[in-house]
Amino acid sequence: MNRTLLFPALAFGGGGLAYILRLMHNRTGFESSGLPIAGNLWAILLPALLALILAAALILIGRIRAPKGEFSCFEDAFFSFRAGFLLLLTAGIFLLAISGALQIATNLGLLPDTVVLTASGFRGRSLSTDTTALISGGMTLLCAVCLFPSLSACRCSPPKDSDSTDASSDTLGVSLLIPVITMVVQLVLRYRQDSVNPTLAAYYPAMLALILATMALYLLVGFAFQSGNSRAFVLWSTMAVVLCISALADAQPLYSIFFYAGLSLTLAGYLCLHTGHLHMK
Repeated sequence: MNRTLLFPALAFGGGGLAYILRLMHNRTGFESSGLPIAGNLWAILLPALLALILAAALILIGRIRAPKGEFSCFEDAFFSFRAGFLLLLTAGIFLLAISGALQIATNLGLLPDTVVLTASGFRGRSLSTDTTALISGGMTLLCAVCLFPSLSACRCSPPKDSDSTDASSDTLGVSLLIPVITMVVQLVLRYRQDSVNPTLAAYYPAMLALILATMALYLLVGFAFQSGNSRAFVLWSTMAVVLCISALADAQPLYSIFFYAGLSLTLAGYLCLHTGHLHMK
């Protein structure tokens, strides 16, 4: 087993633990009014766990032998040797597309209600048309559409002709740059929505997940322009997957659950594909 696969294992294992801690925090850490309960154990353990995961990732990152600019093209850095990793990436992109379509359909009134996940279970909730939500859904759908070309690139071996390499990399780079823009828009919309909440503990995992995912996708673009940084990409992707999984424990509409699940699977797919090309000291 390639030891660099420790990073996906750390992402999923740490994400699972973070999900449990966040779920317990949501159930026991807030009053009925929404204010946080001082001294809640789970509220303390979650940041401590995230710090430990970050420390472990930094230690492992230092052992990667992959200097900046080592890969000549995107295909060279993410070519899939295992169908399972590519399936993981495909599932994540499809979930993002479903999330965007579901959010648009729900807020246009094409669906009677959406589903909200709470600590006590599922319940229906009707939503009115919301321009912000429509924009968010459109950005999610656009993000998924623009990530699809990378699936073809991951199935192809690196081209031998340098001219064709440059042309394909530039085209793919532009396609991969759009999801970064959509994530920035998502981040702004999310901040506008949550910043009025005086309780930071109520939304910081979801906000951090968006920030880390945006940086991971930004670093992903670098590989299409022969300027990829493997250590930075692995670090940001690992932590983004952890935070996206933990954000699933928050009460939110079904399309939002699909969004964070899709984002975590997508980044985990890229992470698995790329670490398969790396070596550790």
